[in-house]
Amino acid sequence: MADIVIAGAGIIGCATAVHLLEASPGLDVVLVEPDPTYAQAATGRGSGGVRQLFTRPENIALSQYTLAVIADWDRWIAADDTPPPALNWRPGGYLFIAGPQDLKHLAANFEIQQAHGVDAHWLDPADLAARYPQLCTEDLAGAVLSPQDGWLDPSAFFAGVRAKAERQGAAFVTDRVTGFALTGTTIRSVTLQSGRVLAAVAVVNAAGTWGPGLAAQAGMPLPVEPMRRHVHYLQPAADLSHLPFIKDPAGLAIHPYRQGLSVGLVDFSHPGGDNLAIDEAYYDAAVAPALHRRLPGSSQRTLRKTWTGLYDQNRFDGNMIIGNWPGHLDNFYTASGFSGHGLMHALGTGRALAELITGGEYATLDLSRLAYQRIPDRRPYPEHGIR
Repeated sequence: MADIVIAGAGIIGCATAVHLLEASPGLDVVLVEPDPTYAQAATGRGSGGVRQLFTRPENIALSQYTLAVIADWDRWIAADDTPPPALNWRPGGYLFIAGPQDLKHLAANFEIQQAHGVDAHWLDPADLAARYPQLCTEDLAGAVLSPQDGWLDPSAFFAGVRAKAERQGAAFVTDRVTGFALTGTTIRSVTLQSGRVLAAVAVVNAAGTWGPGLAAQAGMPLPVEPMRRHVHYLQPAADLSHLPFIKDPAGLAIHPYRQGLSVGLVDFSHPGGDNLAIDEAYYDAAVAPALHRRLPGSSQRTLRKTWTGLYDQNRFDGNMIIGNWPGHLDNFYTASGFSGHGLMHALGTGRALAELITGGEYATLDLSRLAYQRIPDRRPYPEHGIR
């Protein structure tokens, strides 16, 4: 028997284990992961960005917690025998840009961010042109820069969190959760693909894009589906390493990466599905023209690599879904639908789940507006003008 069974040992599952074992040392926590190589996991395929430029205070606070851990990484890891993984943290800042049609949203969001302690600065087109002369600003009406934000090596970040969970005593099992035995509104045991059955006091669904399937088996429908996004690594002729992480309302994302740039243009209309195939035409047809418009000087460039990853996209409102479903599934806790924000919010999500499971309520940061109940109640809680 386990006290807690966590389905999925990715960044969310491991962060939950860390905080459970910090809250209750000696707790029997078992993480079940079908692929210990994490070949298709979202974390290693992502950009590693951490930003505070959100409009919902919960998302701002979750990012602030992650930034606090990054600033105190060596102590937080607390490994005496081995050095912690190097995060390669680059605090280059985030820059959200907007044209005239999006200026009102940007200004309103800026006020919210400042009210919640974000170090954010308003830049008009002249400021932008002076600070980033490579950036085309002719169609822009303003921008917000958060200079304390940045990006890191997501694989190193995950490796550190996982290693901490192991040191604290979490058990990792290579298997797959395939079913549940329920009595009323309580899950009594978890069945694994191997045939093994684990009795459990509580179950956490942290299976990423596979999470909706698990939740459905427990009777908890999630409006979440895998959504493919491409990432392109290219080397421009000019040195653009000083640029921040640039995002525009159309979904274009650019930031310095290795010796060049990481560029992505998310197609939010792409149909859901477990499809990691690379669309060989997408870069030339959509990404390269958008990049050239925003960074004209990057036209002389070499495309070095393209890869894909999957968002666990919440089609209901784009925000994560966290917690149990009181009166329906009392001891089944989900963390799903991060829509591309899983890495930057994993630590705070794990802390919140640990508080719910061990104490029955949030103690540090109230995430009740992100609870599952908003789905059957049809009460969306989206970000405003931010993806």
